[in-house]
Amino acid sequence: MATNIILGYGETLTSPYELKRSSGPKKYPYQIGEQRQLLGQQLEELRAVRSSLPQEVKTRGESVAKFVLHPAFLAKTHHPNALLSASGLRCIGSRSTYVTPRKLTRTGSSNGEAIFTAVLYVAGIEKSFSRLETMLMSPQTAATHQKAFCRFESILPFTEQDKNLVSVKSERPIMLEAVLHASADDKDILESFSSYVNSLGGTTQVSRALCVAGLTFVPVTLPPSQASTLGLFQLLRAVRVMPSLRIGGRGMRASNVAVSQLPTVPALDQKLRVGIFDGGLGHSDLSTWATETILPGTETTSSAYLSHGNGVTSAFLFGHLDETTGEFPQPYANVNHYRCISPELQLQDGVPDVDLYAVLSQIDGVLSAQKLDFVNFSVGPYMPIEDDEVHPWTALIDKHLATGETFATIAVGNDGDKPWPECRVQPPSDMVNAIAVGACDTNGTDWQRAAYSSHGPGRSPGMVKPDGVSFGGSDDEPFVVYNPLANQYTYTSGTSFSAPATLRIGVGVKASLNSPLTMLAVKALMAQHARRPEGMLMSHVGYGCFPQTVEDVLTCEDNEVRVIYQGTLSAGQNLRAFIPFPSLPLNGRVTLRATLCFASQTDPEHAVNYTRAGLTVYFRPKRASKKTMTFFSASKMYTSELQARTDEQKWETTLKQEHRFNAETLDDPLFDITYGARESGQSTDNSSLPPLPYAMVVTLIAEDTPGVYNNIRQRYQTLQPVDIRQEVQIRTGSGKT
Repeated sequence: MATNIILGYGETLTSPYELKRSSGPKKYPYQIGEQRQLLGQQLEELRAVRSSLPQEVKTRGESVAKFVLHPAFLAKTHHPNALLSASGLRCIGSRSTYVTPRKLTRTGSSNGEAIFTAVLYVAGIEKSFSRLETMLMSPQTAATHQKAFCRFESILPFTEQDKNLVSVKSERPIMLEAVLHASADDKDILESFSSYVNSLGGTTQVSRALCVAGLTFVPVTLPPSQASTLGLFQLLRAVRVMPSLRIGGRGMRASNVAVSQLPTVPALDQKLRVGIFDGGLGHSDLSTWATETILPGTETTSSAYLSHGNGVTSAFLFGHLDETTGEFPQPYANVNHYRCISPELQLQDGVPDVDLYAVLSQIDGVLSAQKLDFVNFSVGPYMPIEDDEVHPWTALIDKHLATGETFATIAVGNDGDKPWPECRVQPPSDMVNAIAVGACDTNGTDWQRAAYSSHGPGRSPGMVKPDGVSFGGSDDEPFVVYNPLANQYTYTSGTSFSAPATLRIGVGVKASLNSPLTMLAVKALMAQHARRPEGMLMSHVGYGCFPQTVEDVLTCEDNEVRVIYQGTLSAGQNLRAFIPFPSLPLNGRVTLRATLCFASQTDPEHAVNYTRAGLTVYFRPKRASKKTMTFFSASKMYTSELQARTDEQKWETTLKQEHRFNAETLDDPLFDITYGARESGQSTDNSSLPPLPYAMVVTLIAEDTPGVYNNIRQRYQTLQPVDIRQEVQIRTGSGKT
């Protein structure tokens, strides 16, 4: 049984530290001479392609090409922006790809191996592309620009086939989603595109266009056979079939047990602001803790939407209910349920809004006007995520969570039993600033991923999706919710309910403490306590099963210590964080587990460089030694793609890893952490960046060594147990609370 309260104020063990890093000159696989021959020919072919394009597809006279980077030059410092700017070209986006390099940076060829790299989308007028050709061929070109040419694997046309993601075979017009390289200020691009669509016999719903950073998402009605022709429009990034709405668990059935009485106690913390975006409540039976906000256009609803909304709200307020006892636990916080979907919203101006752009606009309005501490989404587009494209639901909501001040849970979807890629996690659960929640099949310890739970891997960055799983019900053991509409228990299952149940525990952790705890710290604690049995695929369950009780999070055993660090990092500067280490003799091996979380602004037009913030972390096993090791190692990940990237997990917003050591190999270990930043995949001015909030949780476990917790308390007296609220009962080994 857990005996001690976890420790806070780990930030007292940190300090700025000057860390000298050095590296040799960068090796280049190609010389400028061979690049002139290859790239010169490719630029000549590209010129022929550009000249064949009609003027109506070249807004502002610009065309777009693909510049494929050699895999050795993915780092932000190697971005060829200086070369592009000198020629008058601009990088408007990027995506990931695999390429078989002609040569590697080491001696020899690539032996036919395809390697992860990036494609840059580069736009410019004819004069700028001609200037680039001249710079390539001229020996007077600056050496820095010549080196930039040597970082390219190829320069290719951005063809209509590259953009067409439509597989439907039909001559009947259907609704498509077009993704444009255009910001909110680029009205002329949207107008030009709309005119081009009209020339193809289609229509563009310009009034519904959504702009997020450098991308504009707009619904288009057009025969699928015309999607390829649509791709001729140069500033079009992609066109795909508009997905439908994802809402609902996997069916509900009533229990034979009626509810005798709901609890009458108020929520534990009534100051926390919690939001659920779902199908509505339709009653006031839960008014002690739940308020329904009916957003414009959702005045009418359906029984299916209300049943789902009530189930999600019950899962948040009470978790998985035990109908045999009839007990309802005290809610940790009140909740505002935003009714954001309605049959009316699916038909705007006589046009089916199958992806519910109107719904997303409603959500955007709420998140723009109100600051929520916690939020849950069990709705979203019904489609698997894509490696190369960020969906508007993901991009827009991620933007609102980039400050790290809101803890969000997202249901990953219920198509895990379908073939790949239909079984992959669904938007917006691929957000980097939220926790994506899958489902496990039992509330007990012998759990497995529920077969229906959609799984990963996610996109890089954001490879670990789902982040974890929680009990979501199964045929043998359903998830039990309260149905106020019938005043009875209801059996159900789905990630729609595991997600708000996980949010409930996160809220419970925050509500149970008087000590200050940031939302990033809540996120780090939830990830730190997720457990994944050996042999279970990380791509299926992420970091494992999230804690099912608040007590699991707030207590630790006598032979271990768990410490929370909270603070900010300055861009370009190093922070040294000491790990509390016992001074008593250790009788067995030592396990170190660490989770480091931050939030990041994003660049959705640069899918391969989606996050702007990144952390470089070095682990020093012994304080007095200069020897370091990679603690958050990609070699322990489940994906070869991440191992192929030179910066490994640097741009992931949640880093978690565990290592076991012989006791003698550790002596006051520490982390050296550096915050680096990029924008649009390239370097940015560190001096202009605000400090980056972070949270870290470190757990040290010493085998067969009692007294570790008290020893750490005595040795590091700035560390103090987090302050538990008086109303919260936490059992300790001595029977105290």
